[in-house]
Amino acid sequence: MKTNLTFLTKLTAGGLVAVAIAIWGQWLSGDPNYPKYPPGPILFMGVAAIVIWGARWWWTPLIGALISILVTSGWFARLPGGMLRLEHPGHVGNFAAGIFLSTALQISSLLLTDIAGLAATVQNFRRAGSTADTAKMACRFFGGLFAVMGVLAIVAGTHVDKYHNLMHLLWGALAFVFSFLGLTAAKRFCIVSGAFYLTLATLGMLIGNPARNRAWYFGPMLLHTGDHIFHLVLGSIFLAMGLVSGREWVRRPSHA
Repeated sequence: MKTNLTFLTKLTAGGLVAVAIAIWGQWLSGDPNYPKYPPGPILFMGVAAIVIWGARWWWTPLIGALISILVTSGWFARLPGGMLRLEHPGHVGNFAAGIFLSTALQISSLLLTDIAGLAATVQNFRRAGSTADTAKMACRFFGGLFAVMGVLAIVAGTHVDKYHNLMHLLWGALAFVFSFLGLTAAKRFCIVSGAFYLTLATLGMLIGNPARNRAWYFGPMLLHTGDHIFHLVLGSIFLAMGLVSGREWVRRPSHA
């Protein structure tokens, strides 16, 4: 069943594009936090394209919300730096007005995408008549997303934990493989992945060092609050995809 591109879905895609423009604005204004070629705008524009192109899948706006919530949580985790860009933009980059306007556009667009993406997902889910291929398509999407994010992190030279990046690359490869092994295999992979990431997030939030942004070593990987929130959201999505996939239902006609 084809899912129409609703207003909330369009709003989600528009918010993602606005975030990409905001990041480019900060970069062009001389913000030192960005590498030579920031990969963020490419990622946000790509996800916006997927939200629009994948309108027949009810869950694609949730991907936009996931990315946006991750960046939003990171922005608030580094709140002093974010507020500095709003209150004293001249201390950050070469073009103060550009830093201020781009930062304001970024945080407002992120909050808009957080809300619109979640609302669009709920709306699309209620309108969908089948979730038969949800787990398989989710595995393929996350497999590709993890691969693109991992490669961009390496090429752009961003400051990410190499072991953490490697874990997501391997997990993405496994997700892609399981998506071609049938619905049952994809569902089980989603459920196991959800349980794993939720456990990882819970442990990090509980035993991470509160004085160091909930820093916690999982083997050789160093994880912080932003990572824990990302794993919490990612695990919830994986688990939901595994549990709802393959279900069919008939909508009852509304009574006047």
